[in-house]
Amino acid sequence: MEPIASTWPLVGRGEELRLINTALTGADGYGGVVIAGPAGVGKSRLAREALADIRPGRWVSRWARATASARTLPLGAFAEWTGDIAEDPMFVVRGVIEHLVTTPPGTKVVVGVDDAHLLDDLSAFVLLQLVQRRLASVVVTIRTGQSAPDAVTALWKDRHLQRIELQPLSEEETGHLLTAILGGALEPTAALRLWHMTRGNALYLRHLVEQEIGSGRLSHSQGAWIWTGQPVVSPGLADLIDSQIGRLPETVGAVLDFLAVGEPLTEEVLADLTDPDAVVAAHTAGLITVEHRGRHEAHLAHPLYGDARRAQATPLRLRRIRSRIATALADEPDSGTRDLVRRAVLTIESDLPSDPALFMTAAAGALSLFDADLAERLADAAVSTGGGCDAQFLRASALMNLSRTGQAEELLAQIPTEDLTDEQIIDITCLRTVLLLVLNRPADAESVIDEATQCVQTDMRGSLTAGHAGVASYEGRPLDALNAAERALRSPNLTDISTAWALNALVVALGDLGRADQMAPIAARARDLTASSPRLSAYRFPACDYHARGLRLAGHIADAEKIVTDLCREVADVPGWVQSMSSMLMGQATLAAGRLTETRKLLEQPFPYPDEVGYIPAVWNITLTQARAMLGDHTAAAESLQVLDSLCRTFAYRKPEQILACAWVAAAGGSTTQAIELAHQGAEVAAEHEQHAVEMLCLHTATRFGDTTTAQRLRELAGQVDGPRAPASAQHATALAAGDPEGLLNASHQFEDIGDLLSAVDAAAHAATTYRHHGRNGSALTSAARAQRLADTCDGADTPALRAATQPSPLTARQREIITLAAQGLSNKQIAEKMTLSVRTIEGHLYRASLKTGLAGRDDLGGTITGK
Repeated sequence: MEPIASTWPLVGRGEELRLINTALTGADGYGGVVIAGPAGVGKSRLAREALADIRPGRWVSRWARATASARTLPLGAFAEWTGDIAEDPMFVVRGVIEHLVTTPPGTKVVVGVDDAHLLDDLSAFVLLQLVQRRLASVVVTIRTGQSAPDAVTALWKDRHLQRIELQPLSEEETGHLLTAILGGALEPTAALRLWHMTRGNALYLRHLVEQEIGSGRLSHSQGAWIWTGQPVVSPGLADLIDSQIGRLPETVGAVLDFLAVGEPLTEEVLADLTDPDAVVAAHTAGLITVEHRGRHEAHLAHPLYGDARRAQATPLRLRRIRSRIATALADEPDSGTRDLVRRAVLTIESDLPSDPALFMTAAAGALSLFDADLAERLADAAVSTGGGCDAQFLRASALMNLSRTGQAEELLAQIPTEDLTDEQIIDITCLRTVLLLVLNRPADAESVIDEATQCVQTDMRGSLTAGHAGVASYEGRPLDALNAAERALRSPNLTDISTAWALNALVVALGDLGRADQMAPIAARARDLTASSPRLSAYRFPACDYHARGLRLAGHIADAEKIVTDLCREVADVPGWVQSMSSMLMGQATLAAGRLTETRKLLEQPFPYPDEVGYIPAVWNITLTQARAMLGDHTAAAESLQVLDSLCRTFAYRKPEQILACAWVAAAGGSTTQAIELAHQGAEVAAEHEQHAVEMLCLHTATRFGDTTTAQRLRELAGQVDGPRAPASAQHATALAAGDPEGLLNASHQFEDIGDLLSAVDAAAHAATTYRHHGRNGSALTSAARAQRLADTCDGADTPALRAATQPSPLTARQREIITLAAQGLSNKQIAEKMTLSVRTIEGHLYRASLKTGLAGRDDLGGTITGK
């Protein structure tokens, strides 16, 4: 599957085409348009598209292109319409104009001139005459930042033509273009990288995409396009960029070279390294930009300028430039983390001596900036130059962030502990515990903690107790986690990593136990700690996840979404693994709020680590499965459930939620009996582990599927679990069991107030069905309308309760379920096995359904459920 060079679509230019068409036809008083913009943004393509849009038969188009070489010739751009140029110039000009505007009777002429800033003076005069005398409509393209003949400048300064500033494609428009040309979705991180590299320059994008497909780095796999490895600027793209930059004086080229290696540089540093006048010249030519961000920083005007300059420089020159920049940065006071990281990278690739201390500090800084690839590279350099255990720890942290979990654990396991300090042993043990839990090896994690306990002094062992708390929280033992975490936090000499572990374990435990009201100060402490320590920066994401989950279980939907949104906005521009975590966090938040389409959009993108079997893909697929099922998309939900089952590593504390995902898939397929059984199974698992808030969620889900047996236990849990969800769930279950439609509506309003619109849908739907059973059809219609309105707010949610409320029939719930399964092609025996009933019972239900409806065939009966 390769892009076809001649068929790249024009994306994101609809408004510009409309403006051009209006100007060309004279509807706004202009005689045409000037399309201005930087090289490669698509000015020529837009102009040609505009000419093609002019109605054939009524318009005749002419196209001329100015070039630097033709500029040396009089009327060079219009050579096609020029006669003997030895004649009087004005006579020749009149002849050119006459040739251009002569058209068949009843037609008008439109003239397009590409790169009009390169016109010679006579050609520019011809163009101005065409416009001033209204002999033709005109479309002109010019490159911004380039000087143009006075006659061309007059076209828009004297308001003869409307000037349109054509901007590069936005990130969203670039994504649409890539999807169109590739014929499928591109992994979001790759799309973002392509946009950052090309900045929406369509010409550069085309060259780069075709080059990367040809190299095999951009390839189609598992239904999506994936971009791997580092792009290489091809000679063709480098030549294209060079031609657009133009020939440069050596001093100006040096300015570009230093920025290509080390941007951004302060204006002062760049001037000291090169030449102040050359910096001004580069800025005037539009080759660099200078932005004020507390200091004046110089950048290349386009990212690919740097790639092109580096591709042409010799390795020796690049090493010398890096050495000079690194030395200059070292002399800068208060340079900050980013400059420190850049200095370390430049040092690695320069002639300067190795500096393991600098590499380690920079690796920690890269981790704080969420750049795990760079952190791993810097830590590896520190290891290879004598950084020791601390450097290996940093490298393992980076590998963990890169989802190379097994490699990170193996690296730490090989570190001999004989010469390590107690703090080093504790840090390594805590990180190994994290890795082993992600690998779903809790027993090994416990063993590692026990071994370390024998190696450290007694007053340091509280830090290892935090590891036990983490294991207990992941294994779904919240009381054990609570006790261990509290013991750890009372211990002296607690390391920062152990403190983070204890705080996070405590938040998970409190959320599971239903004590959400106690989470806020603990979560705030964890957030402050992870934000202040570079080594703990990656822990901000699980800390956010644990806190948001506890809030959602309690029913604080908006509060949970806010803490997720705040973190995701903070890291919105960070590429790589951070975006996967952000998608997972936001997917859970939008699902809880009932924004199902948004959830699918977030989680149906290609997963960047298709072979990973850790925490992120497990939660990712639990959330996606539920969203698809709640929209009634049984086929898609079953597919993501199959992916989830293949992972085989769902963590124990989230096992009930995995079972709920199975329940929702069964419900989407019409098997409400099985769905109720699965929801109860999830509740039993949660109850065994004293996960009271999770048990409450599972039992309420069974209620939403129509189960009337959950009221007593939900009332008990309402007295134990913090937050507004528990009383609303108990109200729903109690009213459903009692056949109380007013109570069901009350529950629906409670759920709507807390932001759980999906539960509000089902409670209102149950009210409609109950009103109908009482013969109160008017109230039933009102409640059904409320349920449907809420479902529409949730992007068209399609749940069993809503289907029963909006498709009333004389059938019982069980008869509806059996008919639904029969309509799917299941035999009576298969239905009996699925519902744990006898075949004769199934036959009896189908017979009675036929009597009630007057329909006999399975397809006809199925139509009473599906509406077909």
